[in-house]
Amino acid sequence: MKIEPQVLKYLKGDAFQSSLNVEIGKEKHKIISREAAITEIIRDKNVIHIGCSDHIQIINDKIRNNTWLHKLISDNSKKCIGIDIDKESIEFIKKELGYQNVYHGNILTDEFKSIKESRWDYAVFGEIVEHLDDPVNFLKVFKTKYGENVSKFIITVPSIYNKRQFTNMMNYREVINSDHRFWFTPYTISKVLVSAGYNPEKIMYSNLQSLNIRDLVKRKIKRITGMKVAYPFYYFNTIIIYGNIN
Repeated sequence: MKIEPQVLKYLKGDAFQSSLNVEIGKEKHKIISREAAITEIIRDKNVIHIGCSDHIQIINDKIRNNTWLHKLISDNSKKCIGIDIDKESIEFIKKELGYQNVYHGNILTDEFKSIKESRWDYAVFGEIVEHLDDPVNFLKVFKTKYGENVSKFIITVPSIYNKRQFTNMMNYREVINSDHRFWFTPYTISKVLVSAGYNPEKIMYSNLQSLNIRDLVKRKIKRITGMKVAYPFYYFNTIIIYGNIN
């Protein structure tokens, strides 16, 4: 899904509607994980991985399952560095896992010579924007400090537009990571990016939610008959959005 030109004037604040009707897209999307989608985009590129760490307790499990994003980016990019505010986790990654391409620090307050000394194709912000108190300011500061060194961005965030969340709402429940500040739609994450001075270009959907029995049967029949297996956006849990920083 591409960001339509007629929507940009609203994203930029040049126009306003209290009930803006945005076409999300009726196409069906192939089944892909967040990690596989990012890996496909950054292959053989120079990459900065912001928020590169994870909870120490689950990193080894993710490595065994081939889902630890920093390993996948490191293995598939031309060059990669990772930055994270969690000092303990960065020390674990360096000492226990042997990755020396990671740095501890705060993007908002610290200076990273390793970024400014090179040219980078992508900055990857994987599942961190929803944890930030002020994502617009965070992204704006990154662009101000490093925008001349980085060409493009990839951001992934949780989507409120999926069948699972609808079911939860119908049952008067919200199921959420307790550290999250936001849910996102394609429009709202685009609005955050444009407000920070970024230029979003395309949106993808990843991480297929658990299917019910009927959906599983339909998928099996399609596979047996050789039909393409794809789903509308509301079957996926994650929004992937990418574009130019400048």
